Amino acid sequence: MKRTLVDLAENDLAQLDGLAADWHTSRASVLRDAVAEYLVKRERVPTSPPKPLEGFGALKGCFEDGQAYQDNLRSEWE
Repeated sequence: MKRTLVDLAENDLAQLDGLAADWHTSRASVLRDAVAEYLVKRERVPTSPPKPLEGFGALKGCFEDGQAYQDNLRSEWE
């Protein structure tokens, strides 16, 4: 097992110490459990979330001009 240093806000550290005391375990154990749970949840989330307009413009150039399309449809009426 490796050691690491983590900077935490005072109120987060106080809550962490409270959890450790309630569960009769060490602060490090609570942090290990939290990291393990985070990593499991992270596996279910895509690594790069989809862009809001990912499909915008994807069909550009696949169809004729809109006005030409309308004209073509209206030519059938004559």
